[in-house]
Amino acid sequence: MQGVGPGSVLGGRYAVTSRTSAGAHHERWRADDHTLEREVVLVCFPAASSVAAAALDAARRAAGIEDPRLVRVLDVGTDSGVGFIVEEPLTGAQPLSHLLQGGGLPADEVRRLTGEAATALDKASHRGLHHLALTPSSVLRMPDGGVKVRGLATEAALTDADSLSDERASRADAVGLVKIAYAGLTGRWPLVAVDGGLIPAGGPVGLETAPTIVGGVAAPSEIAVGVPNDLDLICRMTLGSGERGPVSPGDLALQIAPWPAEAPTSDGGGGIRQRGRDEHEPTRVLPAVGEVTAALETARPDDAGPGAPHDRTREDAAPTGAAGAGATGAGAAASGPSPISAAGAAAAGVAAIGDRVGSFARAAADKAAARAAERRAAHDDFEGEDIDLDDALDEAPPSRLEPPLPVFGREVPEAPSGAQSRLALALVGVLVIVALVIGINNVAKIGEHDGAAAPVITVTRTRTPSATPTPSSTTPAPTTTTQAPPAAPVSITGGTGFDPQDGTESDRSAAKAFDGDTGTEWRSRWYGTADYNGGKDGLGLLLDLSAPTVVKEVVLDLPAAQDVTVYATDSGSTTSLDGAQEVGSASDASGTVTIKATGTLKPASKIIVLITKAAPAEAPNHYRAQVNEVTVR
Repeated sequence: MQGVGPGSVLGGRYAVTSRTSAGAHHERWRADDHTLEREVVLVCFPAASSVAAAALDAARRAAGIEDPRLVRVLDVGTDSGVGFIVEEPLTGAQPLSHLLQGGGLPADEVRRLTGEAATALDKASHRGLHHLALTPSSVLRMPDGGVKVRGLATEAALTDADSLSDERASRADAVGLVKIAYAGLTGRWPLVAVDGGLIPAGGPVGLETAPTIVGGVAAPSEIAVGVPNDLDLICRMTLGSGERGPVSPGDLALQIAPWPAEAPTSDGGGGIRQRGRDEHEPTRVLPAVGEVTAALETARPDDAGPGAPHDRTREDAAPTGAAGAGATGAGAAASGPSPISAAGAAAAGVAAIGDRVGSFARAAADKAAARAAERRAAHDDFEGEDIDLDDALDEAPPSRLEPPLPVFGREVPEAPSGAQSRLALALVGVLVIVALVIGINNVAKIGEHDGAAAPVITVTRTRTPSATPTPSSTTPAPTTTTQAPPAAPVSITGGTGFDPQDGTESDRSAAKAFDGDTGTEWRSRWYGTADYNGGKDGLGLLLDLSAPTVVKEVVLDLPAAQDVTVYATDSGSTTSLDGAQEVGSASDASGTVTIKATGTLKPASKIIVLITKAAPAEAPNHYRAQVNEVTVR
């Protein structure tokens, strides 16, 4: 880029050292911050471009979101015709695009990387920020296993892709994350448009393209083994025809939760994984498609005899003629038949069963053949056995996918006998006749009096003027009891989410908790457990009072059973309870809950409604805090 190179100084403090990557619209450079004496990363682009102003504004807004999973924006500026965004350095970080050069990752690690990235983007979406340009280079794994997402809002601004509505942008990020998961499982990038082209396919990202089929791309389970059913189903639904799958990053995080807290100690040998007959067999790497093709072309006729071991990549050719789903890697055994013989036998085996059962049986047969070859190569004294079609189908996994969430079965009741049916109908008929008789009788009595009207008695007292009242005739004055009026409500003028961990929780819907309508509610995002996945002591609302008030009671309208504690405070912190006065608490409370102060409190200008135990939903592993209305007296 003109104006940027080793030795250049931008903003009077950032000394450029080396370029790390170059895109169509911007470049990334390492630089030294001479003011704070630290290393930084510069995202540079022409300041005169049509997207420069939008990119700088997006970076400023992204800098306001505090989340350890989002790459921090430290500074923005322009200098000598160059616009630049300063990001935190990511020493030792590995982009997902680099991790996938050897093939797919373990499913648990894919779930963790995708879930952490989805949680970070869900938090950003609450502030109106979206990524909209997710690729394997956008997700990075730190040396300690932490996950970072870079390019929030800025990548979309630089590519002029930030014109979507908030709802459509959330859906686009959810689709991008599903593509990330697909690439993590298979080592291939699904270059496919979604939602009828409303979300474009994007461009190449440095990975081999996933094979296409009618209505989308091949499912991950057709390319790699060991793919969990829920991840496979989400990829099928999202990357197929129709607007299906998660609608937002938060929705996706909920569907794939829970995930491991830490990265695995090893990602395996790389490449697409084939599991052996027992869990103790090591993973192996299959040869690349090009290697198998070359082997087939040069194989001798006698190499494909019936006794030769089978070894090939799994290829389920698409109807459109797309490339098969092989994986790169080095996997030749230390001893055993030559790769050429194995490739020839694999080709013969596929031709023999291809007309009978289709791609599913071919994949199952390949799997069994690969196991036999692996056994022969690893153990000289192993007595191998030929795997025929019936054995392969017996070992094949079931084709029906399980749902991502548990579905509890229901016993089907026996059909009632004829006598039972007649008895039930007779009982229903009797009840109907009784109801009709009662109804007719009541209608006939309309307008009648239950009894004679009570007579009206008028009492007239005559006062004699000459009569002199005596002390005994004096009537004492009636005594009256005056009750203290109830505590007056205090108006709530504003509010936000309260989260001791990150300071924000569904801020945009906080006003629903004091709008006077019990039909609306504030509610948090979903969590997998009632204690918020074990990472929080509670979360809720921080509400502003119209004036400093001695809080006597707080009335809550809770739509579901929750544990709640109310505090009075003058602090505006959304992460700390320091200095807060406890008003009271309630356990397993729902409906209208009145929490009264146990003592005299000092005047406070704010209250904190802290839900320490979230309410469960109908679906398993779905919990969140919910408040319909808050009234302070």
